[in-house]
Amino acid sequence: MADRPVLSGCGSGGDGGGEGANRDVPLRERTSIAQFDVAPLPVEKAKPCDLIPPQAEEELGLVPPASMPWASRGGVAQTPTSCFWANRVSESVDLRVHRKPDKVKGSAIRFALMDEHIDLIMGYPASMLPISSFSCNVTVGVSDTHYLTFQVQSRNRAGACAVGVRAAQAALRHMPAR
Repeated sequence: MADRPVLSGCGSGGDGGGEGANRDVPLRERTSIAQFDVAPLPVEKAKPCDLIPPQAEEELGLVPPASMPWASRGGVAQTPTSCFWANRVSESVDLRVHRKPDKVKGSAIRFALMDEHIDLIMGYPASMLPISSFSCNVTVGVSDTHYLTFQVQSRNRAGACAVGVRAAQAALRHMPAR
């Protein structure tokens, strides 16, 4: 795990995490946001490009360098449910808001718990999947009907996964109120 960031430090490698009555239920076996010590988030009200504000863009290294004054700042909406940020040099984040398909049984939480490396991000179920030497996918379950994905490109896989976790934290902090 040396090249992978801990998603939250709250879980225990997918064996537990959380508090209360659900502490004994392994993360991978949980099926509803109600089994976590967090409230479901109203992502259906969110504009993805608003979830990572300018200050967080700078903290994530998603601002083009001063040597590229022509490069635009801020996220670019690709669809009503996605936004893309890039610093034009080495890092990029593609944030997508997903609604669980109606024909899929169960909760959207299952999508956040599919990958090998699962844990919690700010109490929400999450997984991390290093894709290549420079890419990582972070998925976060935010309600029984919705989940977020962060596809990240960076100079190295550990950097990409770390940026993905930090991008997820920024998005969770900037989610609209119910």
